Amino acid sequence: MTTTTKNMTEECEAILIASRNYNIENSIWPTDVITINYLLTQSAAMKTVYDELSALSAQQRAQFLDQLVGTLSFWSPENAIEMRAARDRLIDVNKKISTLAKDLADLLEERSAIENQHPFNSNTHYHIVNVIKEASRDNYHFRSFLAEPLQALAGQFDLKYWPYLPAVIKEIGDDADAAEIYATDPRTEAATSSNRSSKADFVRAVLSMIDELKDTPGLNFSQDFSVSDSAMADIVNTCLKLSAEELVDGAHVKNLRHREKRSL
Repeated sequence: MTTTTKNMTEECEAILIASRNYNIENSIWPTDVITINYLLTQSAAMKTVYDELSALSAQQRAQFLDQLVGTLSFWSPENAIEMRAARDRLIDVNKKISTLAKDLADLLEERSAIENQHPFNSNTHYHIVNVIKEASRDNYHFRSFLAEPLQALAGQFDLKYWPYLPAVIKEIGDDADAAEIYATDPRTEAATSSNRSSKADFVRAVLSMIDELKDTPGLNFSQDFSVSDSAMADIVNTCLKLSAEELVDGAHVKNLRHREKRSL
């Protein structure tokens, strides 16, 4: 069932108000509340966007608006910058783990060699089970359910059946060295796919959001569903609070969409 565009702004804002009130009553998603409050002050600027939702069912409009609010709250250009920084830091951390693990494994090997070759002992861990037990001493679930069976297993099989501590550390390093960093959701992947941060990050996130809606079973979005270039420009200009000098138009969005298609 479709709805005429006559009162579409009122209908869309009623959806936003209901969502905001629910979040407030349940003390959840405070960032979404801030986003909705802002959108409710932008009725005129968002009119074209709301009008284009008239062909959707009430459930689909609610889903679209809910996801748009979430995209603005969590995939804004500022957040995309932070996400890129986190990704770069994760790469760096894995490199450091790889290097430090190799150094630690070498030191563990050297300690064992010294203790085996000389009449000295540092009374340190040599069995993986002891490491697990000590590392889990504050873990109630381990102490209650795993400690006893694990100790029994350690008594049943001598040291040659268990991984050597330096080998365990080396494996942690090898795993970090081979790590492949990837986004855990399509919108993050879209918002951080370019090398440099820009308004295009948010456009890509919104386009990814629309693709997710179309691919979600039960929502029944048509695979042809989209928002026009001009409506997308209104979303960008309004949601990102762009100044007069920063505004984008439909042609800008159209060019971005074409570039994205060519990169696929």
